Amino acid sequence: MAKITNEIKEKILADFHTGKFSQRELAKKYNASKTTIANLTKGLSPKNDRLVEAQVSLLSAQSSLTATEMTAIMTAAKDEAYNRGLIFNATQKNLAKITEMLDKNTKYEKVGVGDGVQNFEPVELNANDYKALQDAIDKASLTLGVNQRTSSTTINNANVQQSEETKIVIERRELADERD
Repeated sequence: MAKITNEIKEKILADFHTGKFSQRELAKKYNASKTTIANLTKGLSPKNDRLVEAQVSLLSAQSSLTATEMTAIMTAAKDEAYNRGLIFNATQKNLAKITEMLDKNTKYEKVGVGDGVQNFEPVELNANDYKALQDAIDKASLTLGVNQRTSSTTINNANVQQSEETKIVIERRELADERD
């Protein structure tokens, strides 16, 4: 068997990551030894198997949907991908600003200097600021996919007529993943 080039290694790994090929099938397809394939894929797991399934679903739907329906699906998917990209980029920028604030231990607050004129001046972070920044980091980690935890918060506003008082109940339910 010939030496495997970097181009062939890339193709082997791309096929492996689809989750649709066994090591034996890859060895046969690329005329490589099973040991070579095992060494290339050692410690790896297929990472694109869900994308393959999504593409199969799309191709299957294509045979039963009209061209107009497929165009609508593709347009909606492109718009969603674009919007997710915007959110991802904005979240990264916010995280960079938070990191800067934490590194410098300062934030900027408006300070009135008279006659309706205001300036921004640096002030030291306080405990509430640290809490707010930590909450922002936590939310950013969810947005960026770093933290897979999800939570469920319910706000129940029940207006009790007899006593003419408003009762607000806030519940936070922990999910199984959050207990770890």
